[in-house]
Amino acid sequence: MTTDRAADHLTADLEPRRGGPLAKAARFLAGILLGALTSDPFAGPATLDIVIRRRESGAVVARTPADVGEPEPLLEQVRADLSAMGVTEFLTEWGYAR
Repeated sequence: MTTDRAADHLTADLEPRRGGPLAKAARFLAGILLGALTSDPFAGPATLDIVIRRRESGAVVARTPADVGEPEPLLEQVRADLSAMGVTEFLTEWGYAR
C-alpha cells in the first residue's frame, strides 16, 4: 500500500450528467426504450458520471459516465482504489493519466 494515498488528494462522487433539459430528456427516453427492447433496466445511456476532484481546490480531474450497470458499485471500486493507490498509479490505472 502506498503511504501517500490518492484518497488524500482526490475525491470521487456520482453527479448528474451534464447537458441541458433536452439532452437529459433524450437520455432518459433512450434508456427507457433500450431497457424495454433488451429487457435490461440498466441498458440505457448513463445518467450519472463519476467525477474525480482535487480535494484542495475542487477542480475536476476526470469525469466518466457511470454506465456499467448500477453506478454505486463502480463508485465503491473507484473509492477503494483511491485508498489503495498513489495518485499517479490511480490515474494511470483508470486511464486518466495524460
